[in-house]
Amino acid sequence: MSMQHSLSDAEDRPAPCLRQAPIDAATTRYVQERLGRAIRMRRRMLDLTLQDVATACGVTFQQVHKYEAGLCSLSAAQLWGIATALDVPVGYFFEILARPQAWRPAEA
Repeated sequence: MSMQHSLSDAEDRPAPCLRQAPIDAATTRYVQERLGRAIRMRRRMLDLTLQDVATACGVTFQQVHKYEAGLCSLSAAQLWGIATALDVPVGYFFEILARPQAWRPAEA
């Protein structure tokens, strides 16, 4: 008996229940700000300057400042570089976001 699964097998299975996770402008901004605060806090814990982190990541210190201020989004690769420079796993920055209900902005 073959253990391979075909595409039709996947189509026959019921779709999993997925929770709605709307990513709107307010949520995006909130997440960027929280990630930025976590980056700043870790950088300061290590007594590093913006320039120290920038040099380790191959970006300008102005760019690191923008990340910390939540003014721009980070790609997965950029976050990995910052995590590596700050000697933490990438997940370190998401611990504060682990419980969605705790961080979702209030609905207007």
